[in-house]
Amino acid sequence: MLLEIENDLVEDTFRKYEAYVMSNSQVNLARWKHVKSKDNLHIYAKKTTKALRYSPQCCQPTIDECAGGVKPVVLSVGTLKGQLDDLMFGTVNPTTDIMHIKASYVRDYSDGAVLATLVSPTASEPFRSVTVKWFQIDLPLSRTGLLHDRDFICLEASGILHFANGERVGYMMLHSIESPKTQPLPNIIRAKHNCTGFFRVGGATGVCQRATVGYELRGVWTHEEVDVDAAAPTSGGQHTARTPHQNFCVTCNRDLQSGRAKRFGKASCKLCLGGLCFGCKVVKSISFLSPDSKLLRHKIAFCMTCVNYSNCMSAMDAASDQAAGFQAYNAF
Repeated sequence: MLLEIENDLVEDTFRKYEAYVMSNSQVNLARWKHVKSKDNLHIYAKKTTKALRYSPQCCQPTIDECAGGVKPVVLSVGTLKGQLDDLMFGTVNPTTDIMHIKASYVRDYSDGAVLATLVSPTASEPFRSVTVKWFQIDLPLSRTGLLHDRDFICLEASGILHFANGERVGYMMLHSIESPKTQPLPNIIRAKHNCTGFFRVGGATGVCQRATVGYELRGVWTHEEVDVDAAAPTSGGQHTARTPHQNFCVTCNRDLQSGRAKRFGKASCKLCLGGLCFGCKVVKSISFLSPDSKLLRHKIAFCMTCVNYSNCMSAMDAASDQAAGFQAYNAF
């Protein structure tokens, strides 16, 4: 039954999204009022029924049909950097461990768990996943008693679809469901969250995103639609094989056995094991899981060549390895 709900929701919204794209992705100003802009992000609020009654423009159904109902609606349009496979790899969270690792970077929720797995990613379809999840969001001032934290029970799905012309489109869906066996925790309000997002390549190096998001935080609905055109830089960098040397910096070839370089800040790249001087090492905070699933954060040193090589790696390959069982986040 849950798979039928997922299929119906995604297919219905996908048809409307394709119609929206075919209409040149135009925001209908007869329905939307510009509220504010920041950088490359533009926010619109859906006009009320009264405002629409006196609008001189004709209302187009393409962008509005996805909103539905009479809930308060906000439309966000803008640009980001990224690639489709990278975006989809960041979207897929098929296990509780992966949820916690990715949340440690993006901080989109405070706690969570996978309650049931309906469809698992495979090496051939690494972005296809359907799960039931619980997650909690801690709100500011919740400890003062003025606000209560929220938790959600959602059906989450992701995967790849295609337009009639064959164009690849990634999708992500979150849909709140009722679960009598999972009651809210003390002092936490069970809220509702509905989101369907689609992502496609825009031009030679871009990704276009459009998402419909709805929240019900104790009876008050908000609704958001997002349309993002993202320009992603191409990279032709190559990672050349090299023999690691601990006595010399692999980046600048500085002697690490003499002078101040011997005493201060030298390290070794954790990927190629080459030596690094203080000025050349690139330090990243990386999340790991201990054997008892405790989240750990460590500062790890890398050389710039390995960092650039990692940035150029295929997210599809990484997702396939993850689906096959590779757990790079294990600390031991």
